[in-house]
Amino acid sequence: MNTSNFINLIGRLGESPRTKTLPSGTIVTEFSLATKNFYKDRDGNRQEQTDWHRVKAFGKLAEIFDKYLERGGQVSIVGSMRYSKWVDKYDQTRTSAEVIAESFSFIGSAKPRESDAGNTSLVAEPTPRQNPEPAAALAEPVMTGADDGLPF
Repeated sequence: MNTSNFINLIGRLGESPRTKTLPSGTIVTEFSLATKNFYKDRDGNRQEQTDWHRVKAFGKLAEIFDKYLERGGQVSIVGSMRYSKWVDKYDQTRTSAEVIAESFSFIGSAKPRESDAGNTSLVAEPTPRQNPEPAAALAEPVMTGADDGLPF
């Protein structure tokens, strides 16, 4: 029988990634990811539950997370679960879980950090139109009621 430790999460970052370099020289990035679940309670009412996941990445992926992810950004994370057990100072056995990211996808638009604002190497310059259309025809619809609060 084959077994697999695989997890795929789609959610929003609850905080900006924290990056550090281990004594071995390996770069590691950590952040929290919020996901939503919906279910019906006993009375048939739709309920919402937010779960928080600790995500950790190593190496090149950690560098990419540090550069492009920020609080509130939406991503899809693919990885595996890792569980740790330890005994705290009160001799209580504790357990924690974290997702070890192996790959990811941006959901929506990625925003480079302010420190990258002067770097235009990733931005293509638009070509001017020969017959510009009126501004009203080019305007995109404006969405109202958007909530900037986390997690969604």
